[in-house]
Amino acid sequence: MTSVPLFQYYKSAPGWGCVHPTIHDMVSLRFVTFCALGLAGCSPDFHSIDQHVNDLLLSGTDQINAEVPARPAEDWAHVTATEEVMNDKHPATTNPSIEVMQWESVIDLETQDVLDRLISYEDAAGSGKELTLEEALSWAFSHGREYRFAEEDYILACLNLILELHLWTPQITDEIAMEYFHEDGESDFLQSAEAVVNTFSASQRLPWGGEVTASYVATFAHDVLGAASGSSGSDTTRIGQFTFGGSIPLLRGAGMIAQEDIIQAERRLVYAARAFEEFRREFWFRTVSTWLSLLVQRQNLDNALESEALLETLAERQRALYEAGRARLYDAAEAENNALQQQSSIAGLWESYRLAVDRFKLLINWPVDDPVRISTTTFAIDPPSTDLDGAVATAMAWRLDLQTERDILVDRQRAVRNRLNGLLPDLNLAGNMRLGSNDVYYYDAVLPSLEDMDAEASLTLGLPLDRNAERVAVRAAQIELERSKREYRKQRDETAIDVRSAVRDIDANLFSLDIQRRNVKIARLNIESIDADPDTYTVLDQLSAIQSLQQAQNGRANAFRRVQESILKYLIRTGQLRINQNASLKPLPGMIITSTSTLSYEQDHSTSASVSVH
Repeated sequence: MTSVPLFQYYKSAPGWGCVHPTIHDMVSLRFVTFCALGLAGCSPDFHSIDQHVNDLLLSGTDQINAEVPARPAEDWAHVTATEEVMNDKHPATTNPSIEVMQWESVIDLETQDVLDRLISYEDAAGSGKELTLEEALSWAFSHGREYRFAEEDYILACLNLILELHLWTPQITDEIAMEYFHEDGESDFLQSAEAVVNTFSASQRLPWGGEVTASYVATFAHDVLGAASGSSGSDTTRIGQFTFGGSIPLLRGAGMIAQEDIIQAERRLVYAARAFEEFRREFWFRTVSTWLSLLVQRQNLDNALESEALLETLAERQRALYEAGRARLYDAAEAENNALQQQSSIAGLWESYRLAVDRFKLLINWPVDDPVRISTTTFAIDPPSTDLDGAVATAMAWRLDLQTERDILVDRQRAVRNRLNGLLPDLNLAGNMRLGSNDVYYYDAVLPSLEDMDAEASLTLGLPLDRNAERVAVRAAQIELERSKREYRKQRDETAIDVRSAVRDIDANLFSLDIQRRNVKIARLNIESIDADPDTYTVLDQLSAIQSLQQAQNGRANAFRRVQESILKYLIRTGQLRINQNASLKPLPGMIITSTSTLSYEQDHSTSASVSVH
């Protein structure tokens, strides 16, 4: 659009010095001013954007054949701090001096008193809600901080795509400017004027490169000061101009290269959908794994309490035998010492367990101050029949993260293609047409006449004399492509290693669990034989039997947890783990899942594979 000074419009207009304002002119001038002020106060409407985000979340999840999209944001963050707080350059710091602090020492350090105090903490928690694995998973997937972060990453990918899609729609702008002009001169013509200029424009990207534009400029001018015009009143002038134009690249930047940003944004939405689904599986596994660790800790604590009871019984018996002169002082002291050590160990186990419960609350974002009792019931998945080569092939085909790496490799190749296009000459076809006033011919009207039309077209060739920066960009893109190839090969190899390790871990942990279960049976037989005829066994024999039983029980619980974790890792690493919308495990056909409270495969009841099991 050609810009012509306002004074030239005035001088070229016929009868410019004797034009008098009309009521319509003054109303138009005031109306435009009112519109400018009114539009400035409009508040944006986010409903359409939120709806578009929801549609993209569903679309992205459908594209990867997943079931659960991220929840759309319902309560967007708002500014709650006051202006004074936000603009404060020196925020207050609370760091009191040592004089206002107090320390109260505990004088009574009796072992049993400390243990009773620790147990009382657990008794207080006993009044809280009993939390099952089903409820913990449901809460974690509804309130978990990490889960919400993952959902927001997905939403951010949708917002980035919405922004890119918007840039491919007609870009419409309307600017209203209030201007004042002044020119000193000796000639007898208008020297000062005020004007309201409204510029309405629209542009549209073309799918194969370039863009088309259209604009309309309306000027309402009012003269303020004339040198010697002799006019008794002020003058008002109206100016209007339409401009249509466009440019199309024929070589450099032409074709699908022009759509690079929208292509990448669309692909990143698919990547975000895959990443969210991967996170859901990993987060479910971490929650279940932490739950199993809690049960193991509690089982270890119960085993320690059982051992403590056996040691107390042994200590009392040896004390009575010593007082009766039938046992040595050493034996009585040794039994008493082991009982005290067991109490110390139990105190540490109680504290470790409570800390683990609090950390589990933090993981699922359960209110930390709310007491809970962890249910001792969990599920047990029967081990699968596995094949190393088949498992690796399944992982290569189904792993979502591996598919993303393959697609990123394609992105790098497309980047090299785009950089090579940058080495081509510039060959652009451009043109524009203008209707309306100019410095030669002028109508005092807001809508211009078709008789006043200018048009021009051009074909511009830019020779590639200096493409050094573009050649550097090509080499950089080729390096990124080569690095992506190496990264993909590395991740593919790591996937194969992880899958093979998961398969072997199942067998190794099953073997360990079988050994530990046998150890528990043998240890219990030893205890029973000692109870049947305690006089034939030394104190050390009885202490060893009690210790062996506790170790075997702890080993069985840990082995069971490792078996379940290795099975779940196998499902994750082969891309076979599926989580329902209610955060429950979706069993594969033929999968057998049992419920247990003994951290073993001693079945309480079995659940069909066609039913979701938490």
